[in-house]
Amino acid sequence: MNRIIFTYLLILLVSCSNDIEFKDVSIKLSDNLSSTYIVNFKTSSKGEANVEYWKNSEEIFSSPLFYGDSFSIPLSFLKPSSNYNFKIVTSNQSSIPYTFKTNDVPKFFPKLDLEKKNNFSFDGYLFFRTQTNPGIQFMLDDNAEIIWYSISDTTLSRPFRNTNVPVLKSGASYLSLSEKNIIEEHSFLGDTLVTIYTGKDIIHHDIMKISYDDNLNIDKYVGLTYEYLNFNQENIDSLIGDGIVVFDSFGNKLWSWNIFDYVKPNNENYKIQEDWSHANAIDIDYDGNYLVSFRSFNQIWKIDSESGEIIWRLGDNGDFNLNEEDIFYQQHAINKINLNKYILFDNGLSDVRMTSRALEFTIDEEEEKFKLEKSVYLPDSLFTFKQGSVYLMDNENYLFTSSVNNRTIISDSSGKILWNLLSDHSFYRVYYLSKH
Repeated sequence: MNRIIFTYLLILLVSCSNDIEFKDVSIKLSDNLSSTYIVNFKTSSKGEANVEYWKNSEEIFSSPLFYGDSFSIPLSFLKPSSNYNFKIVTSNQSSIPYTFKTNDVPKFFPKLDLEKKNNFSFDGYLFFRTQTNPGIQFMLDDNAEIIWYSISDTTLSRPFRNTNVPVLKSGASYLSLSEKNIIEEHSFLGDTLVTIYTGKDIIHHDIMKISYDDNLNIDKYVGLTYEYLNFNQENIDSLIGDGIVVFDSFGNKLWSWNIFDYVKPNNENYKIQEDWSHANAIDIDYDGNYLVSFRSFNQIWKIDSESGEIIWRLGDNGDFNLNEEDIFYQQHAINKINLNKYILFDNGLSDVRMTSRALEFTIDEEEEKFKLEKSVYLPDSLFTFKQGSVYLMDNENYLFTSSVNNRTIISDSSGKILWNLLSDHSFYRVYYLSKH
């Protein structure tokens, strides 16, 4: 009996000696330009710790793990003007719950007015950026409630796609341009992960990140650039064309492409104008080659990512036989859905078809055939002759940006509007980001 009591007391003594004391616990806004808060605290011994936080009985969020005995842990994805609880968690214990209230959104934040079908919801976030300078980047949930924002760190009036890691997972990030020749990658917690100086290569419209070498943890960063051609004809001194530039994570330039090296304007049927090609989107195809949208040509080009040769041109007067209903105008947001299926935003054209739509199609490269799979039209009142985007959500619904109407729309495949957001700001494009 005495041995049992002694063993119990020894276990109790050891367990007490392993208790960690939490000291100097405080929380503050990281700065006035974002919705991220920082929890500061110290522990009586070194080890791993993180913070769990929640709003009322809603989903519990967890910060990344940190190691040490003095911590500053960021909390993101917090709704403004809301009461939250948090507790500090170590490997064998947790603190008492603490409470705090988040600030109101800045006064210059966009006004948002949502109409949606009662039974419609989605389990992700929408990623916006205002077309102002400075601008605000922010995310909304399916009720149009703000869950994250920061004063924009990009010189272009649009967001760029995130880097394919769900936003609530470790490693989630997005791309930005702090200057027109500086590509940056940021975490949603506010950390700058990568900075690439592109020098004389001025980036415009679109950038993306793709895997380069998984073994070495090196990625490629791809952007559209301006290229110029001395023309001196038809009262035009020079033509503005487009290029592609590729850098690795360390800022080494790997590859570049200039449209004027592969096509001569006087040998083509494209309209001669100062803004000659006007590329506005880029994506990567199944085989590693590039898909580029040229608004002025009403065409999508596939460009070999090694040789630079033009593999095909899709659109009016392109390489595929298209019916009248297949032709698209002033398009944006080309993106690949799967192996041979694609979607783009067909803006329409004021003197041809004042209707904007999602154009979903397949390409059979061996047979050189285009097949229109689906057209999902916006109402005529949401025609947007410039900017705009469409992306497929959860392989079922369509996320539209009607830029000139300040509308963000989610519709089903028949065009029925399920979610309709009006703002006093215009958005160039809006992305859907998965949570998990």
